[in-house]
Amino acid sequence: MREAKAARWFFAGVVAFALLGTIGTITFALQLTLLVVSPERANLALAFGSAALKALTIIGQEWFSSVAATRVKAQLREKLLQKVIAADRDWLAEQTSSELNLLLTSGLDSLDAYFAKFLPQIVYTALAAPIYVWVIFSQDALSGITILVTMPLIPLFMTFIGWATSKVQTRQLDSLTSLSQHFVDALRGLTTLRVFGRAEAQVSLMLENSEKHRKRTMKVLSISFLSGFALELIASLAVALVAVSIGLRLIDGSISLAAGLLVLVLAPDAYLPLRTIGANFHASTDGVTAIQRVFKLFDSKPVGRAIKPLRIKPKAGKLLVVTGASGVGKSTALRELVNSSAAWMAQGEVLFDGSILSNIVGPGVFDKKAFDRAVALAAIDDFDFESRLSQNFSSLSGGEAQRVALARAFYRLLTAGCTMLLLDEPISSLDSKRAKQVCQSLRLIAAQGVAVVAVSHQRALISIADEIIEVTR
Repeated sequence: MREAKAARWFFAGVVAFALLGTIGTITFALQLTLLVVSPERANLALAFGSAALKALTIIGQEWFSSVAATRVKAQLREKLLQKVIAADRDWLAEQTSSELNLLLTSGLDSLDAYFAKFLPQIVYTALAAPIYVWVIFSQDALSGITILVTMPLIPLFMTFIGWATSKVQTRQLDSLTSLSQHFVDALRGLTTLRVFGRAEAQVSLMLENSEKHRKRTMKVLSISFLSGFALELIASLAVALVAVSIGLRLIDGSISLAAGLLVLVLAPDAYLPLRTIGANFHASTDGVTAIQRVFKLFDSKPVGRAIKPLRIKPKAGKLLVVTGASGVGKSTALRELVNSSAAWMAQGEVLFDGSILSNIVGPGVFDKKAFDRAVALAAIDDFDFESRLSQNFSSLSGGEAQRVALARAFYRLLTAGCTMLLLDEPISSLDSKRAKQVCQSLRLIAAQGVAVVAVSHQRALISIADEIIEVTR
């Protein structure tokens, strides 16, 4: 209710449906009893009317819960996406990309069962069960006491089963996240795996992980079926105990037929809410696990030692290299320099669906002269610029993708009249020959009056810098 506003009116609606359903059930039981004891048309009409009310309540609650679940999922996804967009690099580095992808896409779909079945049943049980017990007590105190004594057995067994299920369900979600992460990593490195002849090995490894996930899923299902049987058995024995007691007392005349029949009709409904909670608990555990992960991400903050804010002062015509340990704020300080007069290459620059040419020049007027110079500066001498790339399944190696990103930054520098060139780890994935070419290009750009700032750990770039800033914790 705190994180998703749609959950608030959902609970208000569920309370209304629960009360209507309880009234319908009690009215139906009462009219059915009167119909048996003293048949009248009015009793038959009221019995049909109350049964219809109960049916409409069930249909309405399912529709209402489905709509609420859809809106809650949308609000949680929006909030999680805003968290990811606004997060800094340190927070993103602590997260697993496959888990974020899973929660932002299909992971929260498991909330459907949680909202449509489990939560409404919790509210219904809290409201209906006491009312049913009170009505039974008003008709027969002994039956009411029997129900009160046996009813706690259901949540007791639910607790024992829940402990076992929770651990298994958590392991299952961890398995799914691990499987998703492995699949994404394998796709990203598919070119490298094929070059070294390891692609086929990934197929067998993926099959093995999939089989493990299947076994964990079947284990969850087996526990669910077993727990459902246990809860049904307990409730059936409890109702049978009430029925035997009423039957014996009907023989000796210590209870009236009307009271005994009303209690017998209502007794299963007194246990039903708790039994349904147990049955729906397993369907909701995926949703509970997913929503706990989302709340954990909402509350999480970057972990790490505080560092002093780093200030970089670019100088026209100079090559400034910032180096030092990871996590000390180099990339953050570089990003603060980005403005309209800067050409910028981020670490791990994203490539987009399209040709290599479109990835370098982007939209707008194509400048052939600037393009030729940009690809020369970026040491791109082995590319088919018309070949297409896929955003997620690139056919380029890490070094090739880095050179395309470099060419993109050089092209912007040449066409937009930028006065600064900002590069984050520009040669980290290049071989020594091309790394040397790019370093010479940066010296050439700086000699033309451009302020060049590069974050790097590579000695080849550090050794040619006009100024070096070495950052420590």
